[in-house]
Amino acid sequence: MAKNIYRLLNEVGTDFREYEEIELSSEDKERQKQRILMEVKRMEKRTEKKKGKTWKAAAGAAAACIITVGAFGLANPVQAKELLSSVFGKLIETSQGGKYEQEDTERYSIIGENAVAVQKEVDKRQGEEGYALTAEQDGVSISVSDVYCDGYVLYYTTTLKTNREELNSADGIVLEKKDGEPYNIKINGVEAAEVIRPFEKSSDGTFVAAQQLDLMAPYDMGNNPMDLALEEGGTVVVDWTVRQLDGYLWDAWEEDGEYKSTGTASGEWTLRFPVTVDTSQNEAFDINKEENGIVVKRGIKTKAGLVLEVELPDFRNEPYNDKFNDPDLGIKDSEGNWLQWLNQKADLHEDGTSTSQIMVLYDGQKDLSFCVEAKDEEQTKIAEIGFKVP
Repeated sequence: MAKNIYRLLNEVGTDFREYEEIELSSEDKERQKQRILMEVKRMEKRTEKKKGKTWKAAAGAAAACIITVGAFGLANPVQAKELLSSVFGKLIETSQGGKYEQEDTERYSIIGENAVAVQKEVDKRQGEEGYALTAEQDGVSISVSDVYCDGYVLYYTTTLKTNREELNSADGIVLEKKDGEPYNIKINGVEAAEVIRPFEKSSDGTFVAAQQLDLMAPYDMGNNPMDLALEEGGTVVVDWTVRQLDGYLWDAWEEDGEYKSTGTASGEWTLRFPVTVDTSQNEAFDINKEENGIVVKRGIKTKAGLVLEVELPDFRNEPYNDKFNDPDLGIKDSEGNWLQWLNQKADLHEDGTSTSQIMVLYDGQKDLSFCVEAKDEEQTKIAEIGFKVP
């Protein structure tokens, strides 16, 4: 089991009288929670091979950070656990040591900083009925907590609690489409062809997950494009029904090589919640640069993402000679690191060319480049088009 990061703060003795308390809004408190959690993780990473005073000194610095920003006006370090117990914090915790630790930590931190509590979304719609933020049945409770929507992607966080041993003993709980329909998702009343990520067990015994819905190019179950007619300030209503939960151990396998099952629960848990399409921070800017037949037209900066509109040639032709018309492409920062891919919409033309919108996770970087590389051993560069984000 992953080390409980909350212990870093709870074991530290700190004189909190030395720090000034500052009252913050609920939105600012949530942002500070995520920043503090990230700082604790950085400190833990730097000191994971050390013991005693060095390890506790790092935690002490993080505790001081908490009081400096005044989040919740803490009176003692025991409250640190509550401070860091948001669902996004648990998601970051459960990602530690995993194959995609860096990507998950980055994504949950940036999305979490810009998400809002789903209860606020319901409160804004007083008088509207039918929303269900928690569903309980047969010893299992599933709830939705946070939402994010910029018109291109929609995120929502979920928590599963259970007293059923067959599920509680699992490392993760999966909703699989092997038999029947263990779940379905409707967006504005239309069933969407979306894949659900598994619930991961956190240190407090609950299971957490964050789901991403594609609003850039959504498809229904018949593989037909969905026209959601999204507009600023409009509402996306998500209906999520779960019918089957399968518990698994991640470090044990059955004879056929599948993860070892701890058991299955069946029932019907239905959540229904509204999300505001918040494009208030979306900012478009022109780029209009071309290299080797590739054109970057413009960018759109959102709360947590960056979208590029590009024109791509038929890469099967000279001088590219890619028989699959499928090179590696994306956005790199000034140090040559790929920014995390979130989404894409591609319109393929009859002549093999295409118009695409490519979305990546964005955290304020200014100097970026759109890169296209061949999928050969040398990763031959086809284009590297630099641009600045205002």
